[in-house]
Amino acid sequence: MRKLTAGQQKLVVLVIGVTSAGVVAVLDYLAGSAYSLAAVYLLPLYFVTLQAGRGPGLLLALVSGGFQWAAGHYAGAQLQPLSEALWRLVSWGAVYILGVILLARMQRALSRTRALSLTDFLTGALNSRALYNLVENEYLKTQRYGRPMTLAYVGVDAFKAINSRLGHTVGDTLLQKVARTMMRYLRATDRVARLGGDEYAVLLPETDQEAAKVVIPKIRDHLGRVMEDNGWRVTFSIGVVTFFSAPRTPREMIRASERLMWSVKKAGKNKIRYASYHG
Repeated sequence: MRKLTAGQQKLVVLVIGVTSAGVVAVLDYLAGSAYSLAAVYLLPLYFVTLQAGRGPGLLLALVSGGFQWAAGHYAGAQLQPLSEALWRLVSWGAVYILGVILLARMQRALSRTRALSLTDFLTGALNSRALYNLVENEYLKTQRYGRPMTLAYVGVDAFKAINSRLGHTVGDTLLQKVARTMMRYLRATDRVARLGGDEYAVLLPETDQEAAKVVIPKIRDHLGRVMEDNGWRVTFSIGVVTFFSAPRTPREMIRASERLMWSVKKAGKNKIRYASYHG
């Protein structure tokens, strides 16, 4: 089945919401003028707002207000004074609209909080928690389908000297530029995470070793130019492991690339070392 676009998904959700509101209106009409199901219209409103956003939610709020008025009118509420009918329409319409606005704001706040919990506050890259979640997903793909993935562990050489000589403000700026440079020049499907201090991980989903040997040197070249432009005498030690099969745990993938990076540092730094894992 063809995958729906975001706009089509919102339209489907809105249609479901309008249909549900129509069902509530029918039940409201059958209940008669002595009873009101006005509050029940909030259920499809909340569903549409959560699934499709504020715009479709507000549209359904207007539709629901019309449905609620029509149900009351044809159930016998037409005998009510016009002012009373208008007041019910306006008051419940305001409740519907306010409910949608508040729910949409709450949802945005929760989304921001969730994003912040997965983001490194200094660099804007992912944090270790987010990286582990992503590695776990790729681990499952490799385990089930045999798809390769590559994980690169990047260490900034001589970072402590920069921090000591130029200060923590310059050090923080350097770390930010490292993360932003990698995020800028990698593919949209790749992910960069800061794992604390001066160490980063680059996740390359469904990438074999040959492809990694094209991507990673380009990233190091970009990083080198940025460091040179800012007068920072730092280099990069990088360990790159391509997994053709899954090890025992997802964390072992991260540890393997980290160990390879440290072997580069011990051997003189400023190099890329590659390895592959076949089980």
